[in-house]
Amino acid sequence: MALFEDEPIKEIENLLKRNGNIYLDDPERGIDLIKKMMLRRQEKKIRFKVDDLINNKIFPILAELELENELEIYKTLTKINNKMKEQQKIELLEGKKVLGIGGQFSAGKSCFINSITNANLPEGQKPTTSIATYIVNAEVKKNVAISVYDNVIDLDDEAMSAITHQFFETYQIGFSRLIKNLVVHTPNFTYPNIAVLDTPGYTKPDSSKQDDKKDRGIAREQLNIVDYLIWLIDPEKGGGIEKSDLDFISSLNVGTEILVVITKASLKTEEDLRRIIQSAKDHLREHSNKKIYDVIAYDSCNKETVIGEGVLEQFLQKINDNNNDSKKITEQIRDIRKQLECHISNQSKKYDDKVKKLDKILVQTSNIEHISALVKEYSRCKSMLVSLGRHKEEISYRFAELESFADMMKRGKVK
Repeated sequence: MALFEDEPIKEIENLLKRNGNIYLDDPERGIDLIKKMMLRRQEKKIRFKVDDLINNKIFPILAELELENELEIYKTLTKINNKMKEQQKIELLEGKKVLGIGGQFSAGKSCFINSITNANLPEGQKPTTSIATYIVNAEVKKNVAISVYDNVIDLDDEAMSAITHQFFETYQIGFSRLIKNLVVHTPNFTYPNIAVLDTPGYTKPDSSKQDDKKDRGIAREQLNIVDYLIWLIDPEKGGGIEKSDLDFISSLNVGTEILVVITKASLKTEEDLRRIIQSAKDHLREHSNKKIYDVIAYDSCNKETVIGEGVLEQFLQKINDNNNDSKKITEQIRDIRKQLECHISNQSKKYDDKVKKLDKILVQTSNIEHISALVKEYSRCKSMLVSLGRHKEEISYRFAELESFADMMKRGKVK
């Protein structure tokens, strides 16, 4: 059944009537929910072209600039690109620090997030129904879905549960092709400067190699926008951190310290937990390129840190209070632009000074071979000055475009 390939609503209705409807036991309500997700926006929006701008216009210039911190700038621009695409969907992320919760499927992410945010997320999701979900502090409790057509749809708790779990359980119908993100607003999450991102697990049980690659790609794309990361480990899977976890963590574009949490702590003795924690620390130190804040053991059901008391709260408070990385996207873009312009100016001065020296040497030398070599070097330096001048103009123009996109995105005009 091709639900997501424009299947007639009548056929969906017949399916629901045959099987019953879990969402409020009302087939019409279930159909209405699907219809809302499938509605296309009528108003015209400016097409989001930042991918092309960064990848095809800006990156080729950077490749010619001989930057000492080239990799760092590439990573920052890539994160800006990913964040802009995410924030165009969810405006309230502007200015917040995004804390990603990652790990393998069934590592206990939803239960852990519920324990630190009191968001009451549906637990026990099926792999195919998992949708990246943000949890943010708000005065009023509400759930919203952002559809692939950029509609913002209010959901009650039962609709939220139906979308993430019950529809799939009964009908094998998932909403991941119709929904970009879910956002849970809750007054019970006491860190107003943090947006927690619940990501799909990067592995599925009994999945094919092709599915594994797809899962990893989706999880990596989601986690590459985060500012901070908590990585969860299921102690029942091998007793510690696995090589696949280490490889995945190392592949992420996260420059801040990572907190590693051994979940389901009530299933292990304290002795076992200490052994698992020490093993995880050893493997992370030897095989990961990331900075590790700490490794703790946590019981999500009882909201209790079994080993590492106070570490989780300190980590969350540190993120919430840290203003060093709270610059808005436009400020980050301007910072990179200034770095590049400063680099180009320094390079131009270096070549300009060299041209002046060559001028003096050419006047004083009479050796034909020396003159030939000097003229060749003189031409190269002059060519570099012309190229740097052109690059400076191009950087100024392209980064003005990028700032303009960021500004339009903030005003809701880019989709």
